[in-house]
Amino acid sequence: MVFLLGGLTLLVFGAGGVALVTLVQQRDLWTVLFGRGDMLMQVGLGVATGLIIGFGARAIIRRPFMRDLDAQFAERLGPRVGRLTDRLFLSVCAGVGEELFFRGALQHWLGALFTAVLFVAIHGYLDPRDRRMMIYGLFMTTAMTMLGSLAHNYGLLAPMIAHTLIDIVLFGQLVGTYRRLLAERAQA
Repeated sequence: MVFLLGGLTLLVFGAGGVALVTLVQQRDLWTVLFGRGDMLMQVGLGVATGLIIGFGARAIIRRPFMRDLDAQFAERLGPRVGRLTDRLFLSVCAGVGEELFFRGALQHWLGALFTAVLFVAIHGYLDPRDRRMMIYGLFMTTAMTMLGSLAHNYGLLAPMIAHTLIDIVLFGQLVGTYRRLLAERAQA
């Protein structure tokens, strides 16, 4: 299931983004991916941004107030991404595929802020009926706007790296929570 979801993410979002960028928008894919700047700087910005956002989101989700939301995420995804290889595969697929589509193609038409709102809403994090989810969603909207700014100023390499690292950190968090929940149930 994990490889199917990752593969579909690359195929649908990644290939869709490439098709929109090259065929519809008629932009040079190399320039969209790597911009005109120093690639080493982009790697550094991607790593720094990804770790800051990932551990920032992790800190929010670990707050006692957010415990129910953390458990909800863990129950939904924890059983599916227990293996490190699964988490790494999905993180890379999402980091590459989703960034090609959202920041690479859609942001060209919609701008960074609206693309970020759309991205976070599609992931289900902007739910005004759930205060905890809304707090998390607003943080992620700000974070995705930052990725949009990286894409605009440098190219997609930095946001792809950042997105991948964000997912690695957050998948690790939810697997840890899932294992804790299982241990608590076993003791009860």
